[in-house]
Formats: sequence, C-alpha cells, structure tokens
Amino acid sequence: MNTSPNTRNRWVTLNTKILQRIIQLAQYTPEDDLPEGNTRPARPYLGRVCQQWHATITTTPSSWTKIPIYIDHHPRHTAASLAQSPLKVHLSRSAPHLVTVYMVRKVKVPQMLDEKEKNCIQIILSALAPHSARIAGLFIEANTSSSLLSVLDLLSTKSGFAFTNMKSLMTTSNCDDSHILLLPPPLPLCLPPLPTTSLTYLNIDGRNLFLLINPPSHPFQKLAQLEALCVNHLTPRVDGFSMALVDKFFDAVTTTLPKLRTLGLDEFEVSPNTAPRSLPIPLPQCPLRRLVVRKGASPSMQYIFQRVSHLEELVLIGCFFNSPKVDVPKCGRLVIERSVDFDILPSTIQEWDGPALELRSCDDTFFVNVLTATSGSTACLANLKTLKILDCPSFSAKTIINCLELRRYVLGHALLDYLEVSGRSPKLENDEQLRAALVLVSTPASLDWLIG
Repeated sequence: MNTSPNTRNRWVTLNTKILQRIIQLAQYTPEDDLPEGNTRPARPYLGRVCQQWHATITTTPSSWTKIPIYIDHHPRHTAASLAQSPLKVHLSRSAPHLVTVYMVRKVKVPQMLDEKEKNCIQIILSALAPHSARIAGLFIEANTSSSLLSVLDLLSTKSGFAFTNMKSLMTTSNCDDSHILLLPPPLPLCLPPLPTTSLTYLNIDGRNLFLLINPPSHPFQKLAQLEALCVNHLTPRVDGFSMALVDKFFDAVTTTLPKLRTLGLDEFEVSPNTAPRSLPIPLPQCPLRRLVVRKGASPSMQYIFQRVSHLEELVLIGCFFNSPKVDVPKCGRLVIERSVDFDILPSTIQEWDGPALELRSCDDTFFVNVLTATSGSTACLANLKTLKILDCPSFSAKTIINCLELRRYVLGHALLDYLEVSGRSPKLENDEQLRAALVLVSTPASLDWLIG
C-alpha cells in the first residue's frame, strides 16, 4: 500500500497476476454454447483507469479474444476502414491466442430491409481470412437468411479460409426469405469434398442444412466431432424444403453423428397434413442426451418425439401445445419456458412423470394445473423429486406452498429432494411461510428460497 505524504487518499497497488485474474473473470463468456444460450456479447468498458490497469489490459492477450463487430455499423465497413478499426486491435492484442468473432447487429430487427447486409458480412469475412487459423468460434447473426453465406462455401478447402481450429460456428437470422429471394447454389460442385472439421458446435439455418444434406458426398460424415447441433428456421417456407430432406436429416442425426449429445430446433415446422412415416421398430439408438425445441407446435413436436428417444433432458421454449396431443418422451429432466397453454399442457405432460421439473417464466395458473392434476386416483408428477421455479414473477409464494401441500396430501408422502425458487420469482413473505416450505423438502439444506 502506497500512501502519499501530501494527501489523505490511499492507493492500493494490486499484484499484476491478481489484476489479470479480475479482468479475466470480467470477460464475456457464452452460456456453454447451448442452442438456447445468449450469443450476443456484452461490451465491457473500463474508463479512466490508472496506468497499471491500462497496461495490464492491453498486454493480456486473453482480454481480447472475444471480438464483437457490428454488421450494421455506420458508416458501413470497408476493407480500408476495417484495417484501422477495433477489429485489427483485437486481432493484434489477442495474438497468439485463439479468438471468437461475433458478427451481430446493433439494431437486431431493423425497420427497413437492410440491402447492404450481405455485402458487409462478406467484407468482414474477407478481413478475417488471413487470421482464420486463429478463429475458434464464428457467430453470424443477420436479419434475413439471404445475407448468410453457405456453410459449405465457408468450410470448403477452396474458400480462402483455413478454419483448422474452429470449434463453434453459427449462421442465423431473424427470418427466412429464401422463398422470396431464390438463393444461388453453393460454389461449383467440382469443389473437393468438405474436409473433416474440428467443429463441436454448429448452429445453422434451414437453407444451409438442406445444402449440407443434398450433395451425394453427405458432408455430415465430415462433422463426426459434433457434440451440439442446432437448426433454425426449418419450415416449409424455406426454398427447397421437403419432408424427404427433413427425414434424411433426422436419419443423419441418429446414424452419422456418433458424438452428438445436444440437438436444438428453433422454429421447426412440418408440412401441413404430413402423413406419419413408418419407422423401424425398435428405433436406432440415438446418442442424444439433450433436446431443445423452441417455438414448436404440437404436430412438429410429435414428429420430433417419434424420432428422438432415450433423452436425459428435454427443454421446451415458447412452444404451442394444441391438437393433436403430444406424447412427451420420458426423460430425467423437463424444462418448460414461456408456456401459455395452461389447459392443455398439464394433460400433455401427465404421462412424463419424471424426477426433475424446471419452470421458467411460466404463469402460476399453469403451475396449479400441473401440480394438482390427477389421472384417476394418481397425482400427476408423482415421482417428482426436484422442482425449480425460475423467473416467474406472476407466481405467489402462497400458491406454490398450497399446491405442494395438496400434492403431498394426495400422495401421502412426496417430499422433494430439492426445491429452488429464484430469479424474479416471488420470495417468501414471512417466517410462517418459511416453516411451511421447510416441511415440503427432505432437509433444510435442500431448500433454496429466500425471504424477501
């Protein structure tokens, strides 16, 4: 500690290694690169720092490995402007570390069509080409799918890129416009086969998926290291859509990707009046352990669940439960987020009856219907042992306790091994509610619910 004799202010000089660790912990990290995770990086900013902090930040390469660049930057990016931009600073200061590049929009959904979006993406990728061997992750988030490049072109040996260390790749958009603007095919078919890649996470749009599974060389065989695969905007509105290609995709998931553990489907729709496909019995053993479905309707979910089984975790985000009734596959953990189908969903998940349930941003009406539903004389979710209620501000602590007490009365036991109510969910209001909640769990340590 250094104290100036002329002032009362005291300045603490931290050890450089401690300061580097503080800065490292402050850096943005994607949420495990999961399909429902956030891929828009935060922009941490430190201003008016002392010389020691400034010197430590600028000389710590790991502080510069997350590189955000805005597609809709004004004035528009050019090759000359990028050579003098923060992109060059990040690439220089992060060397020799691997980097992750986030090409995102400052205004996620513009009021008018951005006609220069595709050209801007190509200019940024051209600036990244000399550094492609250092890129471990590339996330491209456009407004329309016509602005996205073909994944086949990006990964081709003649693309001008050498993504030898890439682990994560995402190409996604707000909407698919390929049925309006017919998109050009990928580079000429005389290109050499797609090289075997090191990708472990791939998130692609529906059009890119069809380009991947159409060629006779079956590029999925070159993606044998994939552990997580997410497909967005896989709907009949995509140019070239056919249920035959969708069937081919699910066949590849179950037979071609031996390391795949997570599958995400964001806005997946089957063709209207799709006839049930005769499937082999038993189904091929699928390596999947985690399935994430976002914005799916009952017909689409039923199609998925017929082809994917033996799950450990099922995540349903903003799904629409309508007719016909969906048979939810048996799994150890079920996560439901932003559900509004209070009347239909309880009977839908009645057959699930797994040990762990997590509710995110749900209404307490749905919660009451689920926890108090019965099948004959048997309570719904009779085997429930772990319950998490996260970010549900419309719940009330009294409702939760009353529902769990009713469930315990019907079953005659039903102590939970773990109960968590957190985030924006309601806190316990008084000691009386705390005592009532403690009776519902096996040990005090298994209750994570604070008094507000």
